Amino acid sequence: MTYDLWDIRPQIHILTNYITVNDVVNACLSVGATAIGGDALCECAQITENCDSLVINTGTPSPERLKVFLSSGKRANELGIPIVLDPVGAGATDFRRDMLKELLKEVHFTCIRGNTAEIKALCSISGICGEQNDRDHFSGVEDTKTHVYTKEILALSKASGAVIVASGSKVSVGDAASNLLLELPGGSSMQKLFTGAGCMMSAIIGAYLGAAKKEGETGDFVNAIRAAVSVYQINAARAELFCQKEKRLGTMHYKNALIDQLSLTRLNRRERLSGLDTFLYAITNRDILKEGISLTDSVEQAILGGATMIQLREKNMTTTEYIKTAIAVNKVCESFDIPLIINDNVEVCRVVGAAGVHLGLEDESVEKARAILGEDFIIGATAHNLKEAQKALLQGADYLGVGAAFGSDTKKDAKPITSLETYKEITSNIPIPVVAIGGITGENLGQLAGLGLSGIAVISSIFGALDIKENTKSLKQKAKEEILK
Repeated sequence: MTYDLWDIRPQIHILTNYITVNDVVNACLSVGATAIGGDALCECAQITENCDSLVINTGTPSPERLKVFLSSGKRANELGIPIVLDPVGAGATDFRRDMLKELLKEVHFTCIRGNTAEIKALCSISGICGEQNDRDHFSGVEDTKTHVYTKEILALSKASGAVIVASGSKVSVGDAASNLLLELPGGSSMQKLFTGAGCMMSAIIGAYLGAAKKEGETGDFVNAIRAAVSVYQINAARAELFCQKEKRLGTMHYKNALIDQLSLTRLNRRERLSGLDTFLYAITNRDILKEGISLTDSVEQAILGGATMIQLREKNMTTTEYIKTAIAVNKVCESFDIPLIINDNVEVCRVVGAAGVHLGLEDESVEKARAILGEDFIIGATAHNLKEAQKALLQGADYLGVGAAFGSDTKKDAKPITSLETYKEITSNIPIPVVAIGGITGENLGQLAGLGLSGIAVISSIFGALDIKENTKSLKQKAKEEILK
């Protein structure tokens, strides 16, 4: 299930630290939840009982706040209200260690989210790792370098009964009850440049759990947690791209861009569409997949590597088969908040509810597709020169795929090579995103620098790779260095 928080409007009781409280509340508001932060002992339990979820953040603890945490936590447990624990600074002091030990004993948490050092410290506090000297290894609440093992995540989940979210260069989600361990996108390295990025993630998890509770989906909390983390991390990556495109590389520019990107989740896919979506556009080809990997797994690996948009391209399927395949791929894309574009087939796009459709010059016209799909769907079009680009723009295309840049291994009928001058001519005269396609690799994409492109569309260098995730990650890094310079 996907959650539209702007329709559900869950209310979250946030007991957070005073250092990051403003950012945490704004993060909740940006995704469509409402937040209240009452932390007086005389009213905290009553506030909790009128909310859809509770977030307990231990960043600025005290004996008095521990009483508040326990009062609200126990009341939430009585009413079946989901709770997120963010154990900020776990293991830093004896008091924090004792406080967390008591909280874990007295309150059942739905989710525990911390950086890897905090999760490691909780494992020690819970006796999973033995009584380690975690204070000697504590390196601050922004630490993301400590390694926490899969078995430790699942053991902590089993001991606490909570879903564990360990964030660092990647995010691991573990649930012992279903023997589930997921890897989710790592977001952006810029998240560690300001304090509170993790606190914001915890608050957004609380918002999504509140939405699940309000919708009666209490048996689907793992999916809500996954959705929350994915939305946050994908938009963290989008915010980094935005800052690099706009040459706004300061810390506060990034933090504001992150909240801005999260707030755009209130818009439909077409309204949100920008060059951030088309920056690394991965187009599927099941014929070149290595043996043993399914189409859906390959799409997931591409997204984990940093693909910003996926196009499903199937030329030899019946409409019924195409729809079945598209439903499965769209489920993967939606779980990561990544738009899925259907190649050529407007009917498949409409039935599946994908983000949009891409049309070649020999396919249905953009105007006819718009009449069928309506105003909310993305429609991309192919062009090879300025005249074709202008025609597509006039018909209402939302972005253009232009090529072939360097020929094509997968499309034998590809048009002749598009010159660099043609790319520059199109981007100088066309206001919508323009994507280069055709034979693009990590070795040649540097030739596309300075042409005004919004991104690159790649088939073989992603889906033909032995390691799809790592190849995609490498391509994205090279594209950042070359396309955005």
